[in-house]
Amino acid sequence: MFFLETVKSFSLKGSENETGKEDNPKVFSMLDFEKSPKSENVENDRIELIRNILQKYLFKKRAIPILIIIFIMISCFISLELGGIYLVIMAMIYVFTVNYPQIKEKNSYSDLNQELPYALRHMGIELKSGKGLHDTLITVKNADYGSLSREFNRVLEEVKYGKPTEESLLEMSRRVKSEGLSRTIHQIIGTLRVGGNLANSLNIIAKDISFETQIKLKEYSQKLNSFILIYTFIAILAPVVILIMLMASSTVMGDIVSGNLLLIIYSLFFPTVVVFMGVVIKKLEPKI
Repeated sequence: MFFLETVKSFSLKGSENETGKEDNPKVFSMLDFEKSPKSENVENDRIELIRNILQKYLFKKRAIPILIIIFIMISCFISLELGGIYLVIMAMIYVFTVNYPQIKEKNSYSDLNQELPYALRHMGIELKSGKGLHDTLITVKNADYGSLSREFNRVLEEVKYGKPTEESLLEMSRRVKSEGLSRTIHQIIGTLRVGGNLANSLNIIAKDISFETQIKLKEYSQKLNSFILIYTFIAILAPVVILIMLMASSTVMGDIVSGNLLLIIYSLFFPTVVVFMGVVIKKLEPKI
C-alpha cells in the first residue's frame, strides 16, 4: 500500500508540472508538426553547409587566379596529368556549387507526378461523397502524398490567412512545374467559376495522366535499348580493346603511351565517361 501511495503521489506531481507547462502558448506556436523528420534533412543540411563554405571562398576575386597558379605549379613541377585531374575536379566543384539549388528544387518535387493520379482519384471519391473542395484538400493533405500533400497544406494555410483560393492554387501551379498538376488546378478553378462535375473531371485527368505515363515508359524503354549497347561498348569493350592494341604495338614499336598516362586513362577517363553516360540515361528517364 505504501508503494502504491508513493507512485500515485509521484504521478500527480508530474501531471501538475505538465499542466503548468501547457499554459504557455508560445511553446506550441514555435512547434511545427508538419515538418519531416530530422533524419531526412540532416544530409541536405550538410550539403548546404558545404556549398555555402565553397561559395564563400571560391567566388572571391582572388580565388580564380590562385587556382590557376596552383594548376600551373602542379603541371610544371609534378606532372601534366595531375594538373588535368586537378582542373577537372575544380570544374566539377564549381558546377556543383552553382547548380545545387536547381537540383535540390527538382528533387523536392520528384515524387509529385507519381502520386498525382492516386491523389486525383482520392479527391474524386471525396467529392462524390458530398464533401466540399476545402475538406477534400484537407483529406488529401492528411493522406501523405509526399510533396503534393505539402503543397496542398501550403494552399490551405494561405487560404486560412485570407488569400483567395484561386490565387493560391495558381501560385502553386507556377511554383511546381508539372503539366498534370497545372491541368488539375485550371480544371478546379474553372469549376469554381462556372460550375460542373469536378469529381468526374478529376477522374478523367487521372486516367489521362496514367495513359501518358505508360506511353513515356514505352518510349524510354526503346531509347534505353540503344543506350545499353553504347554503354556496354564504352564500359567493357573499349577499355579491353585499347589495352590489347597498346600491348601489341608496344612489343613492336616500344612504349607508345607512358605508364602514368595509361593509368590516368583507366582510372579517370573511362570512369568519367561511364558516369556521364549514366547521367544521360538518368536525364532521359521520364518524370513519372
